[in-house]
Amino acid sequence: MNKRSVAILIISVTVAAAIGCLLAVAVLTFSSYGDFLGQAPAETPTPTKTFVPTFTSTPAVVSGPTDTPSPTSEPLPSTPPETPIPTQPPTPTLGPPTNTPVPPPPASTPTPRPPAPTNTPQPSYEFYYVSGPIKDTCLPEWCLPEIAGIVIDAHGNPLDNFNAVWLKLESDSFGVQHCRTGDPAQMLQPGQFKFQSDGPRFGEYTLTVVQGPGGSALSAPLWEKMNAWSKAQQTYIVFQKY
Repeated sequence: MNKRSVAILIISVTVAAAIGCLLAVAVLTFSSYGDFLGQAPAETPTPTKTFVPTFTSTPAVVSGPTDTPSPTSEPLPSTPPETPIPTQPPTPTLGPPTNTPVPPPPASTPTPRPPAPTNTPQPSYEFYYVSGPIKDTCLPEWCLPEIAGIVIDAHGNPLDNFNAVWLKLESDSFGVQHCRTGDPAQMLQPGQFKFQSDGPRFGEYTLTVVQGPGGSALSAPLWEKMNAWSKAQQTYIVFQKY
């Protein structure tokens, strides 16, 4: 039912009620007038006021299919329960710190000293190796293999014949050989020495200054080798006196 139908209904009910009230008042009026005509005049009664009830129509509200009923009262938000605050335990009062005894450091173990090195007696030589050899090319058809040099004193001068010393050669090819410095038989100058081969190389060899054939060493042995054909002459080997 729409709103227009509701309004017509309300107007109809109001009009009907008003007509009913008017009819009741008319009936009462005619009844009182008839009595007045049939009876002797009497004391006119004071008419009693009759209150006509007033009807207030309350329009009925019919909810349509699209009407959303409004809530009676707006729900109030619920208050969340209070979170209990945890009780903090009393803070203990700290006393003075207890001194923990620290153990003394362990006694250091003395490191044993290494034994004193044993001095190996070194041989006492009068001469030492200075330089050389200079290795020169010597082809077999042009020259013979040769080992040569000189012995000088502490001032760099060649040894004279009076102070002549010997050189000892130990070779793979020739064994042991000796040569006197400044030997006139080989036409050597003072202090010079020379070992010469008739063809074969000397191979690996050592050269040592000595007092004489079979005598004690006056220098440390010098190790060399002569294996290549192109280096068959090894000259300018120098020994010097301390």
